[in-house]
Amino acid sequence: MRSKPVRPLNFEQSNTDRLRFKSLTKSLSWAHYQNDNDNLYYQNNKQHTLSMYLDGGFETFRTDRPNQFGFPGSFCLMPKESQSHWQVGMQQQFMHLYFDDDYLKQLALKTFDIDPRTLELPELTFFENPGLEAIYRHQIAASDWSIGADQLLLEQVTNTVLVTMIHALARKKLNVKGGLAPKVLLQVCDFIQSNFSRQIFLSELAAIGQLSEYHFCRMFKQSTAQTPQEFLLNVRIERVKQQCRNTKSKLSEIALCCGFSNQSHMGRSFKRVVGVTPSQFRKQILGTD
Repeated sequence: MRSKPVRPLNFEQSNTDRLRFKSLTKSLSWAHYQNDNDNLYYQNNKQHTLSMYLDGGFETFRTDRPNQFGFPGSFCLMPKESQSHWQVGMQQQFMHLYFDDDYLKQLALKTFDIDPRTLELPELTFFENPGLEAIYRHQIAASDWSIGADQLLLEQVTNTVLVTMIHALARKKLNVKGGLAPKVLLQVCDFIQSNFSRQIFLSELAAIGQLSEYHFCRMFKQSTAQTPQEFLLNVRIERVKQQCRNTKSKLSEIALCCGFSNQSHMGRSFKRVVGVTPSQFRKQILGTD
């Protein structure tokens, strides 16, 4: 009678022994494992995983890639929610870095000015990266993971690991095409309409879309055919027109309430856009000379 194939166990239920664990933040943690002679599947629905074999792995393979085997220093990148089945042979030790998607994307934005939307992690099996291997072996594995010890060092080195990985992936990144998402564009425009009377910083607008200032400006212009400054100026000009039509306020007062530094600044900007000065515009509206 033919025996039934052994059903793979979930990683947490398998023969895998966790030798040590270190939680750095809510977004980052490390684990050091040991395993042998096992049949398991791996799936992490909360975080991405970057794994490296410290020792062994020669008889370990993915069941969907039976001709590719692990080895010391080889890495596996397993994005959140990806699933893989593994056949484990002789004893091996390996380390997992767990990290949140939001943390990775914010790090990419701050470090390389990479639009977070362009950073999609591929599923990679048994790849080499000598720089990462050196960090894993000599700075992470060799560190004291006990409570309080080497905490700052581990945090710094962990960010170095992620920056190194981002740098490698960014070489193949695609440029974002198209403008802002409609919802984001509406939020940005509403923000400008509500705050036009004060100085608005580019960082405030970029933060609404969670983009770098560079990418925000480019995508905003693709959406509106205007730069953020041009859009803001046009909003202010329209408010000046409304004030000239509907109030008897002095032009100096209108300038300040519409976000201009003074009446002269308003006059120059208004004439450049409208073709006449605010005073001339008011006279045209009132029909007086």
